[in-house]
Amino acid sequence: MAKVWMMWHGGESYAPPDQFNREDCEEFASLKEAREDFASRPGDSYYPACGAVPPEAGGPSAWICFADPFENGDLCPDRVLSFGPRGGLRMERG
Repeated sequence: MAKVWMMWHGGESYAPPDQFNREDCEEFASLKEAREDFASRPGDSYYPACGAVPPEAGGPSAWICFADPFENGDLCPDRVLSFGPRGGLRMERG
């Protein structure tokens, strides 16, 4: 398993990640762990404005990087996670 880094992007009441603030970047032990965390946020009281709606309808997405973006200076995502229009997660290349 390889670590991944996730930056939350979009959704109600959320600003895009601050590319100069490491606190906006979360580290996960694997892509599977990052996917599970992203999928669990709707309904979690810690993320009150997070809904399981697609980005096109104002929902969130997460930028996934396969290398620490602050260490290598590359903030472009390798994958993008989001909720699909009929539920579930979708993952696309960044």
